Amino acid sequence: MKRVLAMLAILMMTGVISAQTIVDTSWSGSGNFEVHFVAGDDAHSDLWTGGTSISGNFYAVDYDDNPYDYEVDTTESRVKASVTGGGYIEYIHVRDDSWRRMYGDAGQKSYSFIGTDDKAEMAFASWTNYARLRDCEYGKPRTSNGHHFEASGDEFQIYHELNDQNGDGASIEVFGSGSAWINLMNSETGWAGNPKGSFKFGKGCGCYKDAKAGMSGVGIFRENAWADNELNIDALGIRIPGDGSDNSAQYHLSISYAGTLNIPDLALDGN
Repeated sequence: MKRVLAMLAILMMTGVISAQTIVDTSWSGSGNFEVHFVAGDDAHSDLWTGGTSISGNFYAVDYDDNPYDYEVDTTESRVKASVTGGGYIEYIHVRDDSWRRMYGDAGQKSYSFIGTDDKAEMAFASWTNYARLRDCEYGKPRTSNGHHFEASGDEFQIYHELNDQNGDGASIEVFGSGSAWINLMNSETGWAGNPKGSFKFGKGCGCYKDAKAGMSGVGIFRENAWADNELNIDALGIRIPGDGSDNSAQYHLSISYAGTLNIPDLALDGN
């Protein structure tokens, strides 16, 4: 008999903490599990998962380091989770504070979701400090097939989105019947130069690119990006100009496929 799992973990760090706080929790069973990690006013991270058979690990740290006395601690969280027999995995990390006089506003966000009637896995991580949010996956765990997101089933969806503090950003999505995987090893929001409200999607972190996707069956693949000043699409080698108004530069790619489709380069950037 399967063990029924229905748990809620709420982990909040407020006030003065004398040392870094680490949360390392695992789950296995059926039902629903969620974790809410609040690192004072610096950042927060949430995980929700549920299904017939679910398992995984959630790890988060509030380093309580206050670099350069900027009054913003470094934080990170990561998840490695799977569902079998139908279910979902949803994960978010949000940067809530910033050394604004040098690095602009907070509000950067990394969001991921997988839903399926069969199998899915997610292995992803996010990090924040006084200056930026980064999704740097080099050296961190991957799914059993070596990816960051993967799913299979008669109905499945994989979705990931990155936003800077102005709401500019990019997203990638695959949904349909069959199977799909996504590698997105490096992404980051801007923290230097002008404007600071900028982002790199599928690249950055001082690392080589591993930004690609593969799918088989019948479905739809989409990649979208939006920014105020410009977008640069690596695979196409084009610059999409904006006029400075909200989301005046936009990129929308939608592909309907039946068979096998591989996307070799997902990387782009914008500001």
